[in-house]
Amino acid sequence: MPTLQGHTRTAFLCFFISHIPITLLIDSQAVFPRDWYPNFLRSMVEWYSTTFKDELMMHPPTWFKSLVVIELLFQVPFFLVAVYYIIARGTRREDDDDDDDDDDVNVSIARYDGAFRSSCTMYGSSTVTTMIPILSSILFARDDATVVERGRLMCLYLPYIIFPSWLLVIAMREEGMVGTTDTRRKRR
Repeated sequence: MPTLQGHTRTAFLCFFISHIPITLLIDSQAVFPRDWYPNFLRSMVEWYSTTFKDELMMHPPTWFKSLVVIELLFQVPFFLVAVYYIIARGTRREDDDDDDDDDDVNVSIARYDGAFRSSCTMYGSSTVTTMIPILSSILFARDDATVVERGRLMCLYLPYIIFPSWLLVIAMREEGMVGTTDTRRKRR
């Protein structure tokens, strides 16, 4: 996945780093007893739920709790691995003496191949799938919410479908993703 570089790399790094504490400290309150959390975190969720009228966090239904469990069990470990790969795999070799030539980047490190690419595909497809019922419940389930209230809440949830979709596209469009090879390389 050589396209995971530059500003794209930075955007994903920020997304994954920020999502770790959000998941562990905020989203997990939908699943675990709230008295497990310090008062300021409980107050933060209460303020957020009230201000943005997020019924899913205010009174989490069972189906939403199951999605948060998936987030805790599968996505958080992926976030940690993704942060590692993005930081460690996007760096130069230590023995690189020529700082002005970008071609000296260690290609085996700068590319995100194999298991990481497969993990990105699984994370992206799983997360996009789980976001569909969440976004649908915001748009269609509540009759008492105004269009503006639904729009504000949608804006808060949209990054959690945009980034996984973006990552899925990056992972799927790379050569060799589904066992094909680039015929141009064979001719060289």
